[in-house]
Amino acid sequence: MDTLSHAELLAKPCVVFAEGCFGLFTSKVAASFLRYRPENCLAVIDSTQAGKRVQDVIGWGGDIPIVKDIESALALKPEVLVIGKGLHSAQLPPEWKAPIKTAMLNGLHIINCIHFRLRSDPDLARAADQTGITIWETKEPVPLELNKARVLELSCFVAHTCGSDSNIGKKTTALEITREATRRGIATGFAATGQSGMMISGTGIVVDCIPSDFVAGAAEKAVLDAAEGNDWVVLEGQGSLNHIGASGIALAMLHGGLPHALVFCHRLGLERTKVWNTPLRPIPELIRLNEQLTVFERPAKVVAISVNSAGFSDADYRAQVKQLEAETGLPVVDPCREGAGILVDALQAYQRSLQQREQLAEA
Repeated sequence: MDTLSHAELLAKPCVVFAEGCFGLFTSKVAASFLRYRPENCLAVIDSTQAGKRVQDVIGWGGDIPIVKDIESALALKPEVLVIGKGLHSAQLPPEWKAPIKTAMLNGLHIINCIHFRLRSDPDLARAADQTGITIWETKEPVPLELNKARVLELSCFVAHTCGSDSNIGKKTTALEITREATRRGIATGFAATGQSGMMISGTGIVVDCIPSDFVAGAAEKAVLDAAEGNDWVVLEGQGSLNHIGASGIALAMLHGGLPHALVFCHRLGLERTKVWNTPLRPIPELIRLNEQLTVFERPAKVVAISVNSAGFSDADYRAQVKQLEAETGLPVVDPCREGAGILVDALQAYQRSLQQREQLAEA
C-alpha cells in the first residue's frame, strides 16, 4: 500500500484516542483538533467518559460520541486513529499498546502525536507492516538549517503569539487571528509549530522534536513557508519565557520568527505554571520580558492580550478583562468568546504605525 500524504490522512474519517484523559486542558491535541476539524471525526475513545458527547466535555464538537474502547470505535468504520494526547515523555504508556495494535490490525492509519515512535516497538511494527497502513509521526524531525534571519528580507507583516505558560491558547489565538484577518481580505498564512496546529493546517513544523540549535531555524522556515503568497504571517507560539521546561523554545521562536508584533496570551485565573507549579510573575512584567528579548534588528511590541476564559461567567470575564486592561494599557479579549476582531484591529494599527515610521525615515 502506498504511503498516504498528510492531507490524505486528514481527509479520512477518524477516531480520536484520548483514553483516560479527554478534556479541554488534559488532551490539548484532541481538543484543538476537534475545534477546527470536527467534520471527519466519528468518535473519541475514553472509557472514563463513555456515553457523553464531545460537546458535554470540552464545550464544542456537537454530538460526536465518546466511546469506551477501540472495538466500539471500529463499529463506526473509521479509517484513521488520531492519538490525541501529547506526553511529557518519550515512552509509550503500556496500556495504550493493545488498542493501538488493534487499530493497526483493523487497517486504521495512525496519526501519532507523542514522542515515542510506534515502529520502534516490534509488535506494532509487525502489525503496521501486516496491514500496510501509514503512520504519520508528527514528532519526526525534519532537515533544517540554522536561523539566518531571512525573515527580515520578507515584505510581509509577522505577528507572533507568546504567553504566560504552556497550553493556554497561543495556537488557538494564532488560528483565530488568521481567520479574522483572512475574513477582512488580508492574505494571511498560519505558521504551525506544533502537532495540533500542523494537523489543523496540514502544514508546518513540530518544533519540540527539533535539536535545540535548530529550533530558531525551524521557526524561520515556518514563517518563510507561510509567507508565500501572503501579506501577513501569524506564527504559532510555544512554551513561555517563564516556563522552566519550555523557556528555550519560546526564546528561539522569538529570534527565529522575527515578528513585528506580539499578542500576549494568558489563561484567566492562572497563578502558577501548570506543569512545573512555579509562581506566575505579574503580566506586565512578563510582557516587558518578551519585548526586551526580541532582537535589536527588529524589536517587537505586545499590541494586545488574548485570554482564555474557560469556566468564567460573562460577568467575571468582563471584570477580569477590565482589570487586565487597566494593568497593561492594552486591549484584552477572549477570541473564542468574542472573536479576534480586537486583536486584528490592534495588529493593523501597529502595522500602520510601522509604515508611517518607515515613511518618515525615508523622507
